[in-house]
Amino acid sequence: MASKIAYGSLPSQFGVLHLPAGSGPFPVVVMVHGGWWAAMWDDTAVQPLISDLVGEGYAVWSVEYRRMGEAGAGWPGTFSDIAAAVDFVGSLDAPLDLSRVAVVGHSAGGHLATWTAHRGALPAGVVGAEPSVALVGVVSVAGVLDLVAADGARLGTELADLSREPPRGAPGPSGPDFWPLVAAGVGEGMTRFFVGTSAVADPGLYALVSPAEMGDAGVPVLAVHGSADEVIPQEFSRTYAARHALGEFVDSPGGDHFSVIEPDSHAWSVARKWLADKLS
Repeated sequence: MASKIAYGSLPSQFGVLHLPAGSGPFPVVVMVHGGWWAAMWDDTAVQPLISDLVGEGYAVWSVEYRRMGEAGAGWPGTFSDIAAAVDFVGSLDAPLDLSRVAVVGHSAGGHLATWTAHRGALPAGVVGAEPSVALVGVVSVAGVLDLVAADGARLGTELADLSREPPRGAPGPSGPDFWPLVAAGVGEGMTRFFVGTSAVADPGLYALVSPAEMGDAGVPVLAVHGSADEVIPQEFSRTYAARHALGEFVDSPGGDHFSVIEPDSHAWSVARKWLADKLS
């Protein structure tokens, strides 16, 4: 059973709650899709993972959020949306076990999911500080976990070319009308467009938004990343795990950016087992 539920008043402030069979209470996985934080893509790519998790007996809250191309996206709007969507788990009218909540994200969604693991370390008054729902763990699959490095490499400039061949396995855009708006803003890379400034110009802001730079908040994070990822360098996940005591990096041999979210992939089998341990 799936229900679309608004957690805010804006068009992209909603989630879809997928419930497994049974009476519950169910452990919860918050799913955060990727797509370069851009409004061209929705959760189509992670639908197979949602089905797999529901089949394992988890309730899945697949959240949408403001993405680049939409008014208010980037810093702080996107972060405010993700924080609100995760906290809204506590308000969902469903048989959920709020002592067993995890967050999973792929690619740019892996960045946002991992950011939620560090919300408890944010200074008071900063967007996302003082989370109201405790997390038992976060899984990042091919996540953009080092925004400083991503900004320095100017990743995502390929989105300026509307005719460019997409990576293998990438879904078609769900919102193609947003593409020209995004293409116009990625001249210095998608990270700079998303955050609104460079890591050199505002390192203090990057310390609040880049998981590799953030303080620990006691939430375990699994960062699984394919060795053949042609979109987001695996090194971003390695760097993140090396800097955080509760961060665990797993190499998925031969995995590319989208094969790692196939339900029968090595990467997802590792993630599924890790989630089962944290949500048991």
